[in-house]
Amino acid sequence: MIFLDAHLHLYPAYDRDRLFDAFAAQASRLAPAATAWAGFLLLREGQGTLGRLIAATTRPGQRWRRVHEPAPGTCVMSNGTREILLVAARQIAARERVELLGLFSEADVPDGLPLAETALRLRAAGALPVLAWGLGKWLFPRSRAVRALIDAAADPDSLLIGDSALRPTFWGEPRLMRHAREQGLRLLYGSDPLPRPGEESVAGQYASLVEADLGDGDPAAALRQRLLDRAVAITPAGRRHGLRETLARLG
Repeated sequence: MIFLDAHLHLYPAYDRDRLFDAFAAQASRLAPAATAWAGFLLLREGQGTLGRLIAATTRPGQRWRRVHEPAPGTCVMSNGTREILLVAARQIAARERVELLGLFSEADVPDGLPLAETALRLRAAGALPVLAWGLGKWLFPRSRAVRALIDAAADPDSLLIGDSALRPTFWGEPRLMRHAREQGLRLLYGSDPLPRPGEESVAGQYASLVEADLGDGDPAAALRQRLLDRAVAITPAGRRHGLRETLARLG
């Protein structure tokens, strides 16, 4: 089993050790039998590559250190006891103010392009696009762009849906998320920490359990194959926030 937080960030305001300590604590609690811990580290516009971001946040005396890079766009962080595989991904704000993630890629696709064009550019760069749920972003006028992208998915492997800990627990499955699932699109689950101090503690709180192992070789290639394999179950682990906690985080 792979414990996977599909929506991580490493912002300048963060204490990096605190982020990975929180992730490790949640992974140990939620998936004690997991054979691998992994997370997609989302790069925002201007954040460069995964390697540069890790280097920029490295400080003397940190417990969690980069020990090796098994393949381009990946790195393994270790505290000397456990390891976390980080895989590069992009987070892009489309013109419609809807966020699209590009997994397995450091491609510099700019913010502000139409949603459909953003998805095309990500696929052309070899990324796996994920339509990220967002509070208010799947409602009202923007919901039309979300539905259009779901309906335009040429096959179930061309688009995934990202669920977030920020979706309040009282909020049942959104209509468009259910529609996407009925269209055969797979869901991934992630914590989505926000860009301010203290949010590090959220890492790993809501994550995906992938019922497979990474095996040997390129771990990113193996993870991609597992996420697209319909025989491999992906289920949520942990919890989303209640209304009070959601408003506190967004406030």
